Amino acid sequence: MDERYFPPQQGGRWAASRLIDGRWVALIEDTPLFEDNDAHSVLLALGMHSTPENLDRYFPISSAGLRCPTLELMELFSYLPPGRGKAVGV
Repeated sequence: MDERYFPPQQGGRWAASRLIDGRWVALIEDTPLFEDNDAHSVLLALGMHSTPENLDRYFPISSAGLRCPTLELMELFSYLPPGRGKAVGV
């Protein structure tokens, strides 16, 4: 896919994966991260500092106490090169 931006679907969430530091990182909007360190890795890949403020803005803590990526973060994440695989968005 060549599109870098996927319009939101009614009732759906965004999903994307990218190769970061030799490992595939998959994110689903408003869904807890698969690995605790993913938030730190994603922010660094986007050229941001992994500060508490950035973590709280882009990966707020859910009611379950887990960090979840926001739509704003998903849009930024979609600009990272997809690596050797294909970008996915739903």
